[in-house]
Amino acid sequence: MSAGYASAQSAPGSPVSAATDLSFDASSPTQSPAKADRSSAAVQPDFSTSTYARDRRALLQLLAKLHGTGIQDLLDLPQICVTGSQSVGKSSLIESIGGIKLPRESGTCTRCPMECRLEYSESARWTCRVSLRIRDGESVQELPFGSDLTDPEHVENRLRQAQRALLRTELQRDVFLDDSDLHIPAGRTLSFTDNCVCVHIVGPNVTDLHFYDLPGIIVNVQEGQDPSDINLVRSMVKRYIEKPGCIALLVVSCETDFENQVAGRLVREVDASGSNTVGVLTKPDKTDSESAHRWQKINDAYRLQTGWFVVKLPDSRELREGIAPEVARQRADAFFKTNEHWIDYAQRHPNRIGTQNLTDYLAQRLSDQLRDNLPRLREAVQRALVDTTNRLLALPPQLTNDPTAEVFACITSFAHKVSMHIRGTSPFTPTRRGLVQQLYASYLVFKRAIRATVPAFDAREDDAAAGGVSLVDLDSDDEETEVRAPNADLKIAEVMRLAIEARTRELPGNYPFSVTAHYIFSFLKEWEKPTFACFERAFKIFSDEITHLAEEHFSHYAHGGLTSNVQTAISAQLQATADRARARLRAEMLKETEEIYTQNDHYFTAYKAKYLALYKSTRARRPSPLVYEEHLPMEVPYVVETPEDRVRDAIRLLQRAGYRGATRGNLDRLFDTDEFDPAFDIMAQVRAYFQVAYKRYIDSIPQCIEQALVREFDKQLSGTLASDLGLFNSGARAKCETWVREPPAVAEQRRELLARKRTLEQAQALLFRFG
Repeated sequence: MSAGYASAQSAPGSPVSAATDLSFDASSPTQSPAKADRSSAAVQPDFSTSTYARDRRALLQLLAKLHGTGIQDLLDLPQICVTGSQSVGKSSLIESIGGIKLPRESGTCTRCPMECRLEYSESARWTCRVSLRIRDGESVQELPFGSDLTDPEHVENRLRQAQRALLRTELQRDVFLDDSDLHIPAGRTLSFTDNCVCVHIVGPNVTDLHFYDLPGIIVNVQEGQDPSDINLVRSMVKRYIEKPGCIALLVVSCETDFENQVAGRLVREVDASGSNTVGVLTKPDKTDSESAHRWQKINDAYRLQTGWFVVKLPDSRELREGIAPEVARQRADAFFKTNEHWIDYAQRHPNRIGTQNLTDYLAQRLSDQLRDNLPRLREAVQRALVDTTNRLLALPPQLTNDPTAEVFACITSFAHKVSMHIRGTSPFTPTRRGLVQQLYASYLVFKRAIRATVPAFDAREDDAAAGGVSLVDLDSDDEETEVRAPNADLKIAEVMRLAIEARTRELPGNYPFSVTAHYIFSFLKEWEKPTFACFERAFKIFSDEITHLAEEHFSHYAHGGLTSNVQTAISAQLQATADRARARLRAEMLKETEEIYTQNDHYFTAYKAKYLALYKSTRARRPSPLVYEEHLPMEVPYVVETPEDRVRDAIRLLQRAGYRGATRGNLDRLFDTDEFDPAFDIMAQVRAYFQVAYKRYIDSIPQCIEQALVREFDKQLSGTLASDLGLFNSGARAKCETWVREPPAVAEQRRELLARKRTLEQAQALLFRFG
C-alpha cells in the first residue's frame, strides 16, 4: 500500500488513536454519547428523542434547507460527498444508510450527483420526495419530479427516471409535476451532468443526515462511449470534494488492492492532511487472514485523522434476492460476530463497525461543523447580498413605462446632460477634460494666432538694425518685449516712401488715410485662416464630446437600434448647426476685416500715444536699460538705473518747473522734429488700431462659436431628436419597443442576479430565523 498518509502527524486532541489500526479509541472526544452507549451491553436510551438529537436534527434540517436554496454554489456550506471508484459498493452503502434502493445496471449507474436528505420524524409516515435541481447560469431551480412516494420499493424506478430526465440534452421542465408525465421520451442524452437528483426521505426510522452521492470514478469506458468521460467524472468529483466545507466520505473495497482504486489518490490530492476525509471499508467478507490484517492497519499507510469505518453490505446474490434492510443489518451483525478474520477487531472497536455507527458519526460531525460556521455563514451571506444588490443597481434601469415615453425620457435626460457639459457643471473626471476646458484651450490657440499677426514696425535706422539692436514692441500688458523680425515693408523708411508716393492734393504735412488702411488691411486679411481653424477645432471637440456622451448615455440600447438611430440624428444636427454657424462666423469676421471702425476713442488714442513714444524713442536710440559701469566714478556705489527711472525723474522735475500737464504719454513731443514724423504717425495709428481690433476680435469670435454652434445645438437638441426619430408619428410605439428592448446579455445578467439575490435572501432568512 501507499504511504502517502503515513507521515501525517495527528494534532493534539486528534481523534486518531495511538493504535496503528483503522479505528478510534472509544474515549475519543469525537464520539457521541450515543456511540459510547451502543458499545456497551446495557439497554440503549431513546436517543432519537433526546435534546441532543433534537439540536442535531435542527441543524441538519437547516443545512438541508440551505442546500435547497442553491446557496452551496455561492458559499462553502458543510457537506458530505460520498466518493469512490467504480463498483466498490458505494450504492449499497447509500442504500443501507437511506433504506432505499438505487438504480443498478452493469457498468456505471450513477451519472449525476444525488443529494440525499434524511429527516427523522416520530409521527410522520415514511415518504420520499424526488426533485431535480437544475443550474442555469447563476440561478438554481428545483423542480418536483412526480408525487411523493410512500413505498420504498418504488424509489429505484423513480430515481432511474429522474436521472434519465437530467441527462436529456433538452430538459422538458414542464412535465415533471405528475406521475403520468414521467415517461421520458428517447432522444440525445449526455454521459454525465452536474445537475442534481434530490431525494428527501422522512420517517420514524430515519437518521438525520444530509449528503451527496457522486458518480463513481472510472478508469475506462465501454465501447462506443467517449473517453473524455474519464476526466469529466474526475473533474466533477474534484469540484465537490475540494470545497473547504466538504467532508469526503471515501469508500474503499477490501476486494481490490488500495493502490488500484483511483478514488483514494484523487481524495489524497485534495486533502493531503486527511483532516476532511472519512474512510469506509466495504466487502470485508472478501478478505482472508493476511489481507484482513492488512486492511485493519490501513491507517498506518493511508492516515486519516478520523480513522476508518468498516461495513458489511449485501452482496450481489443478496441484492438479486431483494434482501430487506432489516435482514441485511442482521446478517452484517452476524458477520462481525462470527467471521474469524474480523471478530476480534469488531470486539475491540465496536464504534467503527456497521452502517449505523458511520451514520451517527457523520450526522454529528456535519451538525457540529455547521454550528461552528454559523457566524461566518451569516456574514458571508450579508456581504454577498450587498454585492449582488449593488451589481443590480449598476445595471441599466429596466423598462417599466410606455416605450415611446421611455425613449422620450431618455432623450430628455441626454439633452440635460449635454446642457450640463455646455455650462461646465458636469461631474469632474480626472481622466477626461470637460467640454468647456477643451474649448477654452482651443480659443487660447486662436488668441495666440491672432496676436502673431501684429504688425512689427521697425523705427530704427538701417545701421542700427544692422548692428543687431533688439526690436521691441508692447505686449498685451503694455510691457516691452522682443518681437519677430519685421517684414521689409514695415521698416520706417518704407512706410515713409509709401506715404510720400500716395500723396495727392493734401496740404503740406498731411498724407492720405489709404496708407494707414493699407497696413491695417494687411494684418486683417491674415485673420481668416486662424478664425476658421479655431472653428473647426471647436467643432471637432464639440462633436467628439457629444458623440461620446451619446454612446455612453444610450449604450444599453445599442441592441435594439436606438443608439445608432440617435447617433445618425445627432450627426445630421451637428452638421446642419455647423453649416449655419460657419455662415454666421463669416459674417462676424467680415464685420472686422472689411471695415476699419472704432468708437473706443480713449483706448485708441492712449495706445497711439504709447506707440508714438515707443517708435520715436527707438528712433532716437535711447540708452540701454543698464548704465554702463565704466561711466560711473569708482567711489560711487554700483547702481542700476533703467530708462523708466529716468523718465519718472524727468516728469517730476518738469511738474516742479510748472509743466503740470507733463505725462509719460506726451514726452514724445520733446523729441526733435524728424523727417519721419508722418511715418511715426501712420505706424502708431496702425499699431493702436491693431490693439483695438485684436482685443475685441479675440472675444467676438469665440462668442460667435459658442452662440451659433454650441448653444444653438443645445437649444434644438431635444426637439430635433424627437422629430428625427419620429416619436410623434404613427407607428412610433412599435419602433420604440424594438429600440428599448433589453440586450440579451443584460437581461441574462439581470435574471441571474435576481435569482442569486432571491437565493441569498432565502438563506439569510433561514440563518437569522435559526438564531
